[in-house]
Amino acid sequence: MANEDPRVDAFAAADIEASIRRLLRDLGNPEPPLRLEDVRALQKLDLTYYSKADLNLLDEMAHRVTLAGNRITTTARRMFDVVTKAGLKALIVPEQRQIYIDEEVVDKKRRFIQAHEITHDLLPWHRSLLLGDNEESLSPRCHQEMEAEANFGARQLIFLGDRFTTEVRDHALDWKALQKLSKDYGNTITTTLWQTVHCWDAAVPAFGMIGRHPYHRDIGVRAGNDDVAYFIRSDSFAQRFGHVTDAETYSAMSSYVRRSRRGPMGEGRCLFTDANGDACEFHLTSFCNGYDLLTMGHFVGPYRRVIGF
Repeated sequence: MANEDPRVDAFAAADIEASIRRLLRDLGNPEPPLRLEDVRALQKLDLTYYSKADLNLLDEMAHRVTLAGNRITTTARRMFDVVTKAGLKALIVPEQRQIYIDEEVVDKKRRFIQAHEITHDLLPWHRSLLLGDNEESLSPRCHQEMEAEANFGARQLIFLGDRFTTEVRDHALDWKALQKLSKDYGNTITTTLWQTVHCWDAAVPAFGMIGRHPYHRDIGVRAGNDDVAYFIRSDSFAQRFGHVTDAETYSAMSSYVRRSRRGPMGEGRCLFTDANGDACEFHLTSFCNGYDLLTMGHFVGPYRRVIGF
């Protein structure tokens, strides 16, 4: 089953948005793309990329890190086990004003991970905790409430809060627009898809999907044994079409997707029933970045059967 987009408590979300607005105001309400080095300078945070082979650095990290509520005070070998077997990708040590990121994390993912850790430091109710982030906790499926809040805050930060929300609503839901917004804001098209689904139009149910290519199984491998890695749902989609599964949306996408490996993958229409049992029409369109197959869909209207004579 795919990871579903986490839901952050409405009161917490409002507090996070207010914190991001204050931070951006303190930065002079910068133009996109946001320079995270400026954010770190304002927060007085340093950034270090660690290597699993650097036992001295791992030993230093081990003295200060708390992972899953347990203080690590043993040897660097224990920290080596954490970053390898537990899949640790990043962590923040607030007392040292230090962010650590695994140097093996690809460049395109580092921006979001930095923003995630900065959010931990920014939120008052997070500062007392030292959190280690593995591959799962950096995804929208994270089970820990604070990790979900850090993911939410990270997206608010790198998309400049309300600015992206206002701008994206002036665009059509197509890949040309998302590619432009991705470039303008300095974020990946995958992260841009994520934020677009949540910001585009609250009145129009929408979803996003990140998964495997039906014709190229080496594309979308992070889905594991499934076809869909992440299933992103707007609030209105979750409320009205919460029973629709990622298997259904994947099947609808597979009906039109092209066999090519990169670029636009085609578009189509499909029917989903809403919470009242009424058939509704959705428009779907897909794009492949070479790593994952991305799909977004949005509500068109009630299905109207055409009867011929």
